[in-house]
Amino acid sequence: MTNAMIAKRVFVAGLVLAIGACGEGLTEVNENPNAPTDVGAQFLLPQSIRAGVEQGINGALMQSHTAIWPGHFVELQYPDEEEGFVRSARMQAYWDNFYAGPLADAQIVIDKGIETGSGNVEGVGMIWQSWIFHLVTDLWGDVPYSEALKAMDGKTTPAYDSQQDIYTGLLAALTTGAGKLGTGADFGSGDILYGNDMTKWRRFAASLRMRLAMRMSEVSPATAQAAFVAAYNAGGFQSNADNAMLAWPGSPYRNPIFEDWQGRDDHGISASMVDILKSLNDPRLELYAEPAAIDGEYRGLRNGDITPDHSLAWYSRIGNHWRADGAATPSAIMTYSEVLFLEAEAVARGWIAGDAATLYAAGIRANMAQWNGKNSPTAAEIDAYLAQPAVAYTGIADIQLQNWIGLFTNGTEAWSHVRRTGVPALTPGPDLTLSRIPTRFTYPDLEQSLNLGSYQAAVARQGEDALTTLVWWQVR
Repeated sequence: MTNAMIAKRVFVAGLVLAIGACGEGLTEVNENPNAPTDVGAQFLLPQSIRAGVEQGINGALMQSHTAIWPGHFVELQYPDEEEGFVRSARMQAYWDNFYAGPLADAQIVIDKGIETGSGNVEGVGMIWQSWIFHLVTDLWGDVPYSEALKAMDGKTTPAYDSQQDIYTGLLAALTTGAGKLGTGADFGSGDILYGNDMTKWRRFAASLRMRLAMRMSEVSPATAQAAFVAAYNAGGFQSNADNAMLAWPGSPYRNPIFEDWQGRDDHGISASMVDILKSLNDPRLELYAEPAAIDGEYRGLRNGDITPDHSLAWYSRIGNHWRADGAATPSAIMTYSEVLFLEAEAVARGWIAGDAATLYAAGIRANMAQWNGKNSPTAAEIDAYLAQPAVAYTGIADIQLQNWIGLFTNGTEAWSHVRRTGVPALTPGPDLTLSRIPTRFTYPDLEQSLNLGSYQAAVARQGEDALTTLVWWQVR
């Protein structure tokens, strides 16, 4: 929902209240004593966290789009996105759900922190909102940022900020937010991510800054290096205990991949992932995929191939750690293994001191240990894997490949990773109607009706509003 839409709803609500006020006593009659007029930050933060994760990772957006295009998942039943056809209604829904849902709730958390003088509340709100905004800008490119969420202040047609400016703003917000932590009230039981552990929130903020800095590496290397060094010095994740993992306690809060599996069989694992794992004798194959029903073999379906050579029983589904057994499997927002791979790449680029090979191996170990599923690699399997010549560290491309493998089930980040690095080198499937694998989302149709001037300015700056237009930080 855009700011204009929010404003219209507020206007209509105002008319209703005004009309009701004309009848003496009607407002008192229509008041609901059970409906709160104010909601505390301890209730809004968990709402924003769950909605942000359900929307940005593990939900329909990922399963039908952002895990498809980097070669993690594959669509089996409804292959529109495999062909390059993205329904405009979905783009509208994703946009509305981000802005009117978790972003708006996070803004109220920030405002409440300011009102009450709680640095913890304000800082956590800033960090969490920055995570959501970085998803939004990486999906669409230029989007409303500095003027977003201000409909009540009269900003009903917010300007689209350039993605470069958004990144500058996000790095600053993460730094400022982390600096506010340590004073004031906390969220009680409402911090469902870190349980009011502000040290872990600081580490999350620094880790996310490292991700954003590395994202800029191909388009603005000097700025990227400076931002990465500052974030690295601030101190990111130190172990898997710091992982930003959202737990799912039970119905109605269950992992979205599991929820999808309850009544559908839409998704399998991509041949790109299966073939690479097989080529490396990677023990994560048994965790990531289920054997094909027809013969017990691990076999992925190629993305962009909507007329497979065999029945769907011939192809592997996503691992039961997320599907049949996945009701409580946590969603990985950001992990220690990703941070280690980012640090390894920074060393390889000469940005920070260290040993890239050591960090690379540590990243693999951390990733293999993070899920603790029944098919997770054993210590002996991890040692044997790292001892293989095919896995030995030789350069940045090895780091980037392992990061791609490790981002499984975080499709939105995996898609950004592939767009930045070109690793692995994915080829369009035979039925893809586009000139290349999609590189961004298209803007929702209502933006052209309700915010045309801002939309046109963004398109003029960024390029055609098409699935194949590059975002700012993508050069390949």
